[in-house]
Amino acid sequence: MILPTSAPTTLPYLGAHFVLAVDGLTSVSFSKCAGLAGDVGVEEYVEGGENRFAHRLPVRGSFPNLVLTQGAGPSTELWDWFAEYLVTGRVAPRDGQVSLMSTVDGALAPVRVWVFRRGWPVKLTGPDLDAQSAAVAVESVEIAHHGLHLAAVSV
Repeated sequence: MILPTSAPTTLPYLGAHFVLAVDGLTSVSFSKCAGLAGDVGVEEYVEGGENRFAHRLPVRGSFPNLVLTQGAGPSTELWDWFAEYLVTGRVAPRDGQVSLMSTVDGALAPVRVWVFRRGWPVKLTGPDLDAQSAAVAVESVEIAHHGLHLAAVSV
């Protein structure tokens, strides 16, 4: 094995700038995003006569909900999208993407893009209100979806 003699010259991207785009929504600007992850389940198969180990086989991929946090503002688009199901009994799933932005050649550009399919809001949390605090009113939305994939981006 050959060990490197110097540190890598590229630095990791900062997570401070990102953009959420959802089909049909215009004002979706968030300050925090969680849930950009995937998991593959494992099933163990115990073979008769083999006592040293159990075979571990992949079974099904799954993805957690996206949880997005933003300062509460004048737009009610997310509340309206969430209320679709409560009012009509149906919700229109929407595709979307979360783009990590970084400075490339002096301009802000997407460097990683996670695309989700058929997302819909499953939880919407309004801000905690406190008359003794001057903090920003923060709300969050949780979006269930049918999977994530990392899209190709030319950097």
